[in-house]
Amino acid sequence: MDRKLKAETWALLLLIAAFPITSWGTVGGNQLVWWIGLLSLIVGGVLPIITRYMDHSTDTIRDVGPEYDDRVS
Repeated sequence: MDRKLKAETWALLLLIAAFPITSWGTVGGNQLVWWIGLLSLIVGGVLPIITRYMDHSTDTIRDVGPEYDDRVS
C-alpha cells in the first residue's frame, strides 16, 4: 500500500472509532476518554486533507479498465 492509502485508511478507522469513544467518555463522565475521542475525530478529519499535499511523484501508475483486468470471467 502506498502512503496515501495508508493515511486515508487510518483516517477512516479513527473517524469510525471517534464516535463510540466520545460517547463512552460522555456517558461515563470520564474526561480523558472524551478527549481521546475528540482527538481521534480531529486527526481523522485532518489526515485526508494532509494527503492532498503529499508528494505523489513516486506513486506507481496503474492501468485501469476492463482490458487490463486479469480475472477470469
